[in-house]
Formats: sequence, structure tokens, C-alpha cells
Amino acid sequence: MTGFLVSDQKKIEILETLADRKSHTYYNLARHIKTNYETVKKNCKFLERLGLVEIKGVSKEESASNRPYYGIKITEKGMEFIRGYKEND
Repeated sequence: MTGFLVSDQKKIEILETLADRKSHTYYNLARHIKTNYETVKKNCKFLERLGLVEIKGVSKEESASNRPYYGIKITEKGMEFIRGYKEND
């Protein structure tokens, strides 16, 4: 990933992690890409504005752990982006 800013690299790492099509939390993504929660949250919100990810709040009542959280999933547009990125990498 040469030629990219660190923040761009983190966004790509987030998309690559989400490419498994599972729902991830900010905390889970932060652990996976070895960065902090706030960095992941900021980058996910940016990716959401671009339509590459979807962020869904899960209430305390809906949560199996009885704690609210945000679930982040990749969109079809995000999958197309990451496939194109891998082809050109």
C-alpha cells in the first residue's frame, strides 16, 4: 500500500476486514487492524458517507450482551471498490 496516506491505508484495511460480509463493531475492527477505537469510528463514518459501509446502531434491548453497540457492514458498493482495488494492487 505505498503512495497512500496512513488514514487511507486504515480505510482500506477496514474495507478488507469487512469484506467477509459479517457485521463488526468499532472495537473489533480496531483490534483487527491494530489501531484505536476513535480512528476506526472516524474512518467508518467517512466510508459511510461514501456509501461503502453501513453503520447500524443496536440498542441495549436488541443486544445479546445487554449493551448497545454499532454494527458495521460493507455495502455492495464497498465490495466493488475493494475488488477493484485488489485487481489494481
